[in-house]
Amino acid sequence: MADALEQQILGELKKGTGKPALLKKLDTKDNHDDLVWYLNHLPTGKGRKDCQWINWLLVIVLLALTVKKLYFMAMVQLNAAAINQFSPMLLLDLIVPAINFYVLSKIIRFHRQGYQFMAVLGVLALVRPENRIVPDLALYLIIISLSIFLLLRLFPKQDRITY
Repeated sequence: MADALEQQILGELKKGTGKPALLKKLDTKDNHDDLVWYLNHLPTGKGRKDCQWINWLLVIVLLALTVKKLYFMAMVQLNAAAINQFSPMLLLDLIVPAINFYVLSKIIRFHRQGYQFMAVLGVLALVRPENRIVPDLALYLIIISLSIFLLLRLFPKQDRITY
């Protein structure tokens, strides 16, 4: 859940208030670091609205890929249990979908970290041979390109707030 400062910043950004004006308006001695962090990791209301459909496309592709991976992992685990070859090590395959769901929560809320993580994780996923087959390869390339595009579009360097 988002904390009160994040909700306040989101509300102001949606109204169209600029990041430097928000920094002047909400800055106190106690919340300066958190305020700067939120301002650097949340897009402006206009950027959020302009890229909303691209963001939803990224969410849908990532969710489809994650559900597909979960389905195949469940089938492997059920087959292993059926022939008495189940091992707790098979549960380690659930780490990737868990990370994907965490990143999905960041992307749905338009957090900068989500796009950064997804770009890196998408490239790292291509290291595994099973991710380089045709349907998965195309999905990972779409995820990488959309993540980088949204990262550059929503969080340009000139909009960064410095301490």
